[in-house]
Amino acid sequence: MIPIRTSAGTDWVTSMPLLRLACSSTHVNELLAFTEGSLVIMGPFLFIMGSYIFILTAVLQLPSAQGRHKAMSTCGSHLAAVALFYGTIIAVYIRPASSYSAKRGRVVTVLYTALTPMLNPLIYSLRNQEVAGALRRALDKLRASHT
Repeated sequence: MIPIRTSAGTDWVTSMPLLRLACSSTHVNELLAFTEGSLVIMGPFLFIMGSYIFILTAVLQLPSAQGRHKAMSTCGSHLAAVALFYGTIIAVYIRPASSYSAKRGRVVTVLYTALTPMLNPLIYSLRNQEVAGALRRALDKLRASHT
């Protein structure tokens, strides 16, 4: 914990955004938070990416082009969700405290806590031909009404 001076005296802080208020050196705390964040976030992310390398090699060995296309579309939609989730988490948690922006942190946090779970059903349902066709028809009607 890091002592900080406030109008009420000295408080103890463990949160990265508050490291700027510290009246002692924060280098060790920043290094520890960065290392821990890197392991906790990048470990599962690298495991997923490694798994997809094996999946990609297996898909490329499929004999039919139609089978490869179907497998790649399934993997592509999942990779889009993984990239959105981990990309925003990495942007928030794996950076030095000196570059922290509360406004940017809030926006990016909303992306991975609200937007990713909302997009998952959409991403996976668009693989269904009936849903994709209905969306296409609705967009065509919308375009026709605006022209």
